[in-house]
Amino acid sequence: MNVWRQPGVWAATALLLSGAGGGAWALGLLPGTTSCGGSPLRVTIAAQPEIAPALSDMADRFNVEEHRVGGRCVDARVTAVAPTGYMSDAALRAKADAWVPESSLWLGVARNAGATSVPLAGTAVASTPVVLATTRPVEAEFGDAGIDIGWELLLKDEAGGFGVSRAAADPRTGMSGTIAMIAVERVAEGKAGDAAEALRDNAPGRPDATSGASTAILADLTGAERFARPLVVTTEQAVIAYNDTHRPNPIVGLMPDEGTLMLDHPYVVTTKDQHRRDAADAFKAALATRAARDVLQQAGFRAPDGTLAPVHADEHDLPEETPPSLRLPTLKEIDEALKSWET
Repeated sequence: MNVWRQPGVWAATALLLSGAGGGAWALGLLPGTTSCGGSPLRVTIAAQPEIAPALSDMADRFNVEEHRVGGRCVDARVTAVAPTGYMSDAALRAKADAWVPESSLWLGVARNAGATSVPLAGTAVASTPVVLATTRPVEAEFGDAGIDIGWELLLKDEAGGFGVSRAAADPRTGMSGTIAMIAVERVAEGKAGDAAEALRDNAPGRPDATSGASTAILADLTGAERFARPLVVTTEQAVIAYNDTHRPNPIVGLMPDEGTLMLDHPYVVTTKDQHRRDAADAFKAALATRAARDVLQQAGFRAPDGTLAPVHADEHDLPEETPPSLRLPTLKEIDEALKSWET
């Protein structure tokens, strides 16, 4: 059985991604050696709930270092908000100076929904692969029965004679659900609708505006009936975070044999005010430092290229290499997956 131990990568759709930091910070503004004068230049970063705690920790460090833009200290604040919450709340979008959703795929969705301040491309902050999660007893059962771990399991009520209870986030609220629909269609053309029906019926309901879909789908997983044999679409990082708070009953992330796609967590600057853009760019630059990458990887995320530093690979019992990748989706595949649960 394939319990995530293989190499590969998904970098995200080329149309929706770009690299490069910019703004005044990239031109050489450095942390001040003396206290800043005047009022702080506050910037707000709206971030995917799963990554918001790590970004908040880095914002605290960033603020203590007294980074200056236009002679004023930058005061970075992170607000946790799910993509659907960000897109539906015009007041929040107006307040936010930058946005870090779970995937670059949300950028196009947001623009199509009327959020024209959102750029088409961003700079990846951290990545995490979409995986299938289950309890350790079920993992052992699958292994003993020689069951192949693949996306086709989402099409089946049973595997190896065992009943399987499948769940995923609604693609309209979580890109892990979108990627599951893309993957199922890849391995069983024309069958994604069958998986969508079963997954929709088992969905726990849409997460609220401040909870991430990949985390919400794991709620009470270890409390499931023993013979329900849950199989849940989530992310590697969500599994790590879940296990940190559910000892001694951990779950395990299973890497599908066919490979997967990654959530790349792009950072996009959305404010039009030049000083605030420069300040938001300054914080973005800080997220690319070795210290920031260490905080993110300790929280279970991978580097933007999908790798893990050896110390964190050992800490999380995962390989350093990037996971095996499915082919990048076309815009048509993405659109069909997003609409797959609509009734």
